[in-house]
Amino acid sequence: MAAKFEVSEAEPQDADAIALLFALSWASPFTHLQFGQVDPAQLATSMVPRIAEQMAKENSRFVVARHQKTHGVAAVAQWTLPAEEGSESVNSETQEDSEERQQFEDEVYKRSLPDSSNRDLVMDFTLGLRRLREETLQGRKHFLLENLATHPDYRGMGLASRLIQREVNFANERQMLMYLDTASDNPAASLYKKLGFEEQGRNTIEDLSKYASLDYIRQLGCDTRHTHVAFLRYPDALSDT
Repeated sequence: MAAKFEVSEAEPQDADAIALLFALSWASPFTHLQFGQVDPAQLATSMVPRIAEQMAKENSRFVVARHQKTHGVAAVAQWTLPAEEGSESVNSETQEDSEERQQFEDEVYKRSLPDSSNRDLVMDFTLGLRRLREETLQGRKHFLLENLATHPDYRGMGLASRLIQREVNFANERQMLMYLDTASDNPAASLYKKLGFEEQGRNTIEDLSKYASLDYIRQLGCDTRHTHVAFLRYPDALSDT
């Protein structure tokens, strides 16, 4: 009998399982160039505190597909939601405060990276994606897909599609944009397009040899440049009936 899964919001105690799913999914040559050949369990352990902190934020939502029999987390989507009007996150923070907070969080993140990480590459990549997002969205409210991961044992079962579609329904109800970005060579791009996302822009690191030797880059199977693509999904028109 095929396994059955329930889709629901994650619980705080799921942080460890979510961290492991993310660590298992970050297996591309470019990811190895950023983080080194880190054992997934070790990488997951280093990520748990940050994930637990993110789960506690009011505008953060982790949605999981949970195995009905074992209750194990088989897939996860991490979303950042648009802040509600009147919420503390909207009203209490000035632009200057926001920038200072972001700088502080970036520094904390940089220090938390495993020793094997190429910290300069990780941070330049992170900041580049942030700029791409800002240029694409132009301040418009949106649902942001931060991360999406499925356990290797359960890939190809449509779980990622279910996790995204759940949030598509919410975004449609609120008539709001959805944003994500992914590597230009990621096969998941076809799934995103199938779900209504459209390519909007690109961010490219032109010369990875600034961060590592060409020999090491080739050993990993990386190209010397890396491109990430921004996708937007516009809300479906509401029916008049």
